Amino acid sequence: MGKVKSFAAKTAHGRTSEGHIMCPVCNVEIKRVKVIGNKKGNAGWSPRYSYIKVCKCNENDFAAGKIQ
Repeated sequence: MGKVKSFAAKTAHGRTSEGHIMCPVCNVEIKRVKVIGNKKGNAGWSPRYSYIKVCKCNENDFAAGKIQ
């Protein structure tokens, strides 16, 4: 069983940038988003999974479908 943390300790950990990757352009945390597309195989269609790093710089392009 893990170590029990107080609420104050959890919120303090969330505010630190330790372990977070920050975008040098927009200074926002870069998040990995799982994208589920489709691919055609011999037996029909099947899902295609990929991960894309999204920040404020490219989130509009990602939402518009320009990045896949």
